[in-house]
Amino acid sequence: MDDPTVADVGDYWLAQIFLRTNGLCFSVLNLKKYNMKNIVALMILSVILFASCDNTPEPGDVTISLKQTVGDKDFVLDQMIYQTNAGHPFSISRLRYYLSDFTLHNSNSEENNYHKEMYHLYDKENPDSYQFTLEAVPAGTYDKITFTFGLDDEKNVDDGLDNTVANQNMIWPIPGDHGYHYMKYEGRYDSLGTGVIKNFNTHLGATQNNQNYFNVTIDLPSKIKVDNNTWNIDLNMDLLEWYQNPNDYDFVEYGQMIMMNQSAQLVLKANGASVFSVVGVSGK
Repeated sequence: MDDPTVADVGDYWLAQIFLRTNGLCFSVLNLKKYNMKNIVALMILSVILFASCDNTPEPGDVTISLKQTVGDKDFVLDQMIYQTNAGHPFSISRLRYYLSDFTLHNSNSEENNYHKEMYHLYDKENPDSYQFTLEAVPAGTYDKITFTFGLDDEKNVDDGLDNTVANQNMIWPIPGDHGYHYMKYEGRYDSLGTGVIKNFNTHLGATQNNQNYFNVTIDLPSKIKVDNNTWNIDLNMDLLEWYQNPNDYDFVEYGQMIMMNQSAQLVLKANGASVFSVVGVSGK
């Protein structure tokens, strides 16, 4: 008897093959009496077609690595090697700051942006804080990143953050105000290079109920395509930019303590627009 074909029914092997709508993808769901030659052929065909079907995009992870420079110099603690436009050599002894509420912008559709309500506290003295990961980012192509410097008014309330020692150390202590410092940027400066050494405390926050947080949007230097993979974005803070561009900030003019000085807060907020940049993107 001649070999039966797939169209044959009755006592011969029957292969039920169903066509999937998203391309020419088939799956062999059931086999009834069929000769060995056709069984092998159908098995080979099903393996090839299954392999061609399995391309559904999957989520991935995006790690944000936080870096700092001071102008064209590396950021190191307790070395009087930097200088402001106002003429003050200075050193840095402490840096802590909050970033929050990250968005990755989908290059094809803003409706498919990825947004994560969260906060992260960077502390120069804690290497574990140097990076964090946005997990399970939906598959897609992203070309911009947006985040908040500091904390918005919903998060920046008394006991609004997790009760950790690190967060407790950022509490805003001014009576009548509430919440947390956005940033503690502290050090010493040589007043106009005269040898008179003084302290500075660039403490940013919501002073006198003025919300001084701000949002930052940055174009990525190259697009990232998330599909069951891992990406890294290097996000740099230029610490010198807080004291220049567009405003030259003078330690002498604003004094050592600025937590109740909204004028100083606004100058620094304006300068913050040029502080951040994405200096690298890599994927694997």
